[in-house]
Amino acid sequence: MGLKISKMGPGKAENPSLLRVQHQLINYLSRSFYIRNLVSKQRRRMLVGGYDLDMSYITDRLLAMSFPAERMRSIYRNPLWQVKDVLDMRHHGHYKAGKGRTGLMVSAYLVYSGMSAEEALQVYAHKRTTNNEGVSIPSQRRYVGYWENTLSIPRGVDHDPPSVNSPEPCSRELVRIRLYDTVNTGSVFFVVSELQEVPGQRYCPPVEVFKSCCREVKKGCVRPNSSRYYLSFVDQGGEGNRSEPVEPHLVVQMDTESSVLYQKTCLDYCFEKPIKLTGDVRVIFYEKMIGGRLFYACFNTAFIRNSLLQFSVRDLDKIGKKGKSICGPAFCLELLFGPSRANYLFSASSGDFSED
Repeated sequence: MGLKISKMGPGKAENPSLLRVQHQLINYLSRSFYIRNLVSKQRRRMLVGGYDLDMSYITDRLLAMSFPAERMRSIYRNPLWQVKDVLDMRHHGHYKAGKGRTGLMVSAYLVYSGMSAEEALQVYAHKRTTNNEGVSIPSQRRYVGYWENTLSIPRGVDHDPPSVNSPEPCSRELVRIRLYDTVNTGSVFFVVSELQEVPGQRYCPPVEVFKSCCREVKKGCVRPNSSRYYLSFVDQGGEGNRSEPVEPHLVVQMDTESSVLYQKTCLDYCFEKPIKLTGDVRVIFYEKMIGGRLFYACFNTAFIRNSLLQFSVRDLDKIGKKGKSICGPAFCLELLFGPSRANYLFSASSGDFSED
């Protein structure tokens, strides 16, 4: 917003008169508080150096703001040249450039500085927004918690930074996907993808691993793979982190909730052969295989503490009216995994013990 008109910094235009008209139009419209306040919604704005900008100080040394814009987009977003003026004025020679992704990084820094994940998220929400809704995407909040779990704060040492103990890559076998208490639908399609490294690149693109359809579980139907046998190398009496070798033992996983399974409409998919997942995983659910996304869930396999991941409605990403329309009051998305560090052997329907 500009109460102050500064030199504009977009690229050169071929027509000088057109550039002059554009410059005058943008500066005229940028004087309108209404447009930018409308776009900012509940984010706090700051008056500084004669400008009204969408930015907030989370701490004295941490500033969060939306990505600056150029040309016509600067009418309703922070103009790049105004942001530059403010940062040159307050933080000359030392500054770096939303609510969600910015909030995730700011909260991660606050956790590194000594706050808990929940405290960091609350501080960011209070400092950055007027309605205390900062990082609202569940998976982003989840990953702030992951980050907290990787940090070890030194005891008895003041002002020493925490050490980062990144977990080793961990693969888990996805056995079943279930949507409990669904309404207005008899089937939901899903796509499982994971981030995979590309040699020579830092960006890890999502790669589709599996796709299929969850269908209604009806009473009396024969459900394959209701029990699974595994050869587990996890210590039966502990966390499985002993240094000496652990003798493998047979583990069976069975559906023990059958008494409540038919009380609500339940959509279910059991994998004939469990799929191996490693690292960052996203499971997207669709009304139809092409288009009509309902919601999705993101997680990292290294932070799965047991064999069952459960997501309520509030734990799902990008769930809109269409997604909520299929969720009953007790809705729950369940992802069932095989035991940690286990080798899949066979389904209960097979007649002998044979390695896969």
